[in-house]
Amino acid sequence: MTRTKGIAMSSTFPLPRLKRILLYASLAASLAAPTSARADDAKALLKTMSDFLTAQKTISFTYQSSLEAVTPAFEKLQFVSSGTANLTRPDKLRVTRTGGFADLDVSFDGSSLTVHGKNLDAYAKIDGKGSLDDLIDRLMTAGVEAPGADLLSSNVYDVLMSDVTEAKHISSAFVDGVECEYLAFRTPEIDWQIWIQSGPQPIPRRYVITSKHVVQAPQYTIQISDFKSGADVAAVSYTIELPASAKTVDLSELQSLDELPEAASTGEVK
Repeated sequence: MTRTKGIAMSSTFPLPRLKRILLYASLAASLAAPTSARADDAKALLKTMSDFLTAQKTISFTYQSSLEAVTPAFEKLQFVSSGTANLTRPDKLRVTRTGGFADLDVSFDGSSLTVHGKNLDAYAKIDGKGSLDDLIDRLMTAGVEAPGADLLSSNVYDVLMSDVTEAKHISSAFVDGVECEYLAFRTPEIDWQIWIQSGPQPIPRRYVITSKHVVQAPQYTIQISDFKSGADVAAVSYTIELPASAKTVDLSELQSLDELPEAASTGEVK
């Protein structure tokens, strides 16, 4: 057995591995203490993204999302869904999401919200005029979690920066082969990261929320592709054509709106 700088070494812990561990530890330490200039840079990049999104009157994109859950046995599971989103400001939205436990078509036409659970052959309809911001507030009040909805608000910057205590511009990165700026932010309850496309179209490409005070820190991730705006957006109806067999139910009866199977647990707060 040999010794390197006071650390016992053996054939099961070779020197190259130790060097990698020390390198990663050094990198983590440097990222944990960003300069104030890089913090300001992160905020400026986020504000540029927010201003760009707000200026788009019509938007469409496809997405893939994943939601992690921690079982009582401390097993971390990941539930993956994909779908489409179409938005016309200030008051129209249509979103689809298909996963292993739900097949949803959701539409808001400015006067009512319709949620069609295709796999359940059931739908819920809630009347109420308002903007997309009003809709998101009502859903949250009703207990319907929509983590990616922050990116659809009329002022993304103020919504995302609420309660932020620390901001970092980590580096450049690539998402789906597209160069992005990688930013990380911290709040008392959650940490979140965002990858913003570089260049003249600063759209969010990837958004990750970490519940840091929950056992094993489960994450919600949404990755965006095929982003279009303005005249490039194909026409879409904000009225869902419901099959005659679909039954009307209360919104609370439509299971898996938050992408989790009914029996899944997201862990206990430490």
